[in-house]
Amino acid sequence: MTTPQPLDRVNVTHEWGVLKEAVVGRVIDFRVPERLGAGLPDSLRFLPEQTRRNLPRWAGRLWSEADPEGWARSVGQIEGLARFLTGRGVAVHRPRELTEPELAVYGRDGDRFSTQTFVRDPMIVVGDHVIEAALRLPARFKERFGLRPVFAQAAARGARCSVMPPPSPVPVPELASATGPFLEGGDVLVLGRDVLVGIGRGGTASDAQGARWLARLLGDGHRVHEVPLSDRVIHLDDGLTAVREGLAVVCRQQFPDGVPAPVADWDLIDVTLWEAVNLLAGNSLVLGPGEVLVDERLTGLAEALTGRNVTVHTLAFDAVTAFAGGFRCAHHPLVRELGE
Repeated sequence: MTTPQPLDRVNVTHEWGVLKEAVVGRVIDFRVPERLGAGLPDSLRFLPEQTRRNLPRWAGRLWSEADPEGWARSVGQIEGLARFLTGRGVAVHRPRELTEPELAVYGRDGDRFSTQTFVRDPMIVVGDHVIEAALRLPARFKERFGLRPVFAQAAARGARCSVMPPPSPVPVPELASATGPFLEGGDVLVLGRDVLVGIGRGGTASDAQGARWLARLLGDGHRVHEVPLSDRVIHLDDGLTAVREGLAVVCRQQFPDGVPAPVADWDLIDVTLWEAVNLLAGNSLVLGPGEVLVDERLTGLAEALTGRNVTVHTLAFDAVTAFAGGFRCAHHPLVRELGE
C-alpha cells in the first residue's frame, strides 16, 4: 500500500472536517516520579481511578517494569491507531525520539518522567496557524522537542508558526498558583470562527491568560470563548466532541457554568463525569462530518451515535486512556477539509 503523502498546506477550520493529515503520538517508557509514593497531589485529581491507585505503588519504577502488560498494550494500541489512519489514506506524522539531554529537561531527583503519547497538547492548529503551546506541567515541556520537525515542515508549506512564551517551571504542588500564560491543545476546539478554550479551575492546564494570548494571535476574524471547567477534568475535550455541525458528545458535569454557548442548542449526547474521566467517553476522534472513532468499551455511546446516522468505528484504547487521554488526545490534525 502506498503511504499517504502530506498535502501542500496546513488547514484546520472545524473539528469535524475530513481528516487528511495528522500527527499521532508514540509511547515511550518513563519512570514514575518517586515523590508519588507519598500520594498523588490534588493537581493530578483528573487521572482515572485505577491509575490513581496504581501510581503510588509504581513510584520510582519504569512503567514497563511496574506494569509490563499495560505498557505493551499501550504501545500496541497507539500503533494500531496510526495503522488505522494510514489505512484510511490519512498522511500520518510521528514525533521523533527525544534525546538524552531533552529527556533530562525539568527532571528532578532522577524522575525522568516524560510522555509523547498525547500530541494534542503541546501543539495547536487553527486555520493555517501552527502554535507551539505552553503546557503547565513542567515535565511535559520537553514534548515540544519531538514535534519540531513537524513544525518545521509545516512552516516550509506556508503555515504561520508561533511559539508561546515558555512558562517558568514550578513544583507540582504549586501548579495551581503558577503564572502563565498556559494553553494546551486539549483545551482548544475549533468551530469555524468560534474557538472554545477550556479554563481549568483546579490549575491543571490552560488559563485565561492563555486564552487571551490566543485571541490576540488569531485577531478579529475569530471569537475565542473562555469555558470554565470542573477541577475533575484536565481538558475541555475530556467531555466534548463535535461530531458534526449540530451534533456533539458532551459531559455536562464538567461545565460549572453550563454547556458552552456555541454548542448549547445542538443535539447533545450525554456522558457522565465518571465516563469522561475514567473512559474518556467525551474524547473521540472525528474522521469527518458524522464519522467517528470511539473506544470499543463505549457500546452505549456507539449505539447513540449510530442512531443519529453517524458512522462509528471502534478500536481498543483502554491501556492508553489510563493516563487521562483518549483518541482526540493521541492525535493532532494538520489538515481537515470540509465539503466532502
